Amino acid sequence: MKTDNSTLARLIEQCFDYSMDGRFSPAQQTNFLALGKRLRGCLVNLLSATFKDGTPQVVAANQAIAANNKTLSDAVQTLGKAGQILNNLDQLVGVLDGLLQLAAGFK
Repeated sequence: MKTDNSTLARLIEQCFDYSMDGRFSPAQQTNFLALGKRLRGCLVNLLSATFKDGTPQVVAANQAIAANNKTLSDAVQTLGKAGQILNNLDQLVGVLDGLLQLAAGFK
């Protein structure tokens, strides 16, 4: 079982796009850039990670990846909820970092 890396890659790309989007405050742009970089680091490690089928943490992480990706896809909604979205992305980074410790065969 693997994480949903293609959706995670789209999420990272959106973070980088928002980091250069003048509709967000400079602080929010900086946060999107930092979180995009952290998520990219997770993705690089998760690309080679495998997990036991049905691992609840992977299922939960994939659900969080999908939910965050959906939220970021609507720019108008994102503008109004940027603070909460940035907090959710930070939590996702923590979840993905934790998954790396569970990866079967990850060295």
